[in-house]
Amino acid sequence: MDGKGEVLYRIVSWDSGYLDGLGQLQPAGPLYSISCHEGSIRHLHLPHCEICTDEVKLSAAHVTGGNVELIQPLKVTNTHVIIDIQGLSLYGLLKYFPFFREYPVTAQVILFYKKVCGNSRKSKLHMHLLPGNVPVEEVHKRHRSMTYIETSSNCELTSGKKYRPCCKDTDHEYVLQPTIEKFECDYGPNYHPTFEMFCKTEVDEVTVGLLDENDQEVWEPRLVLLAGYTLDGVPTHRKAHTHSHSLTHYGQFSRDANQPTMHALADHVDQYLSG
Repeated sequence: MDGKGEVLYRIVSWDSGYLDGLGQLQPAGPLYSISCHEGSIRHLHLPHCEICTDEVKLSAAHVTGGNVELIQPLKVTNTHVIIDIQGLSLYGLLKYFPFFREYPVTAQVILFYKKVCGNSRKSKLHMHLLPGNVPVEEVHKRHRSMTYIETSSNCELTSGKKYRPCCKDTDHEYVLQPTIEKFECDYGPNYHPTFEMFCKTEVDEVTVGLLDENDQEVWEPRLVLLAGYTLDGVPTHRKAHTHSHSLTHYGQFSRDANQPTMHALADHVDQYLSG
């Protein structure tokens, strides 16, 4: 049909009660609360970060009133799980969790920076290791006092394996804590940093990377610029971007025609709208 549709969404926390009785199923993505005009959406494309899609079994959870309905995918692509839906509420991805084997996932290294107030003359860099389908803006909500540092963040990590940051700077003193940590697929709500690095405020750039348990590079060292930030963590040259959670569509919508990804949801929920 030709028309206009508005879709509202937010990401909510996975309640442990939702997973009771589901055996070896665990979250494989954020839990989305989606609302729009009843019947206007027939399909959802939910982003996943699994690499071995032929071996990892993915399904979707539809949560209503504390009850969880498992939905089998219509199709699983390299990036999304496509499901057929009848009504709206909470939707998220689940995967079968075999205790005997873990598979790598597409992950991301997210960096936040802040100068510490007071006489310490220190700066700190937070390094978050997260699944690739966690939106950066959701993490930033929990760390508003810090500045998000844009960098190429993609890597492959395996849940349960340990990783450690490496710093190529030899001209300055720095402290890393912890020095090594296990990666887990964290879907909130707190998004605590995996690692913290402290250095003197006069340090205006660092080169950081990530190594696995065998000292192999899993995230090649990047040059990170720390200069140009104020004490409150806001860049001196710009303000942080904001994202709207109100999604408006114009043009022709068809049940069988794949629509472009909605702007505010970026690569996180694609939709089919039906007439």
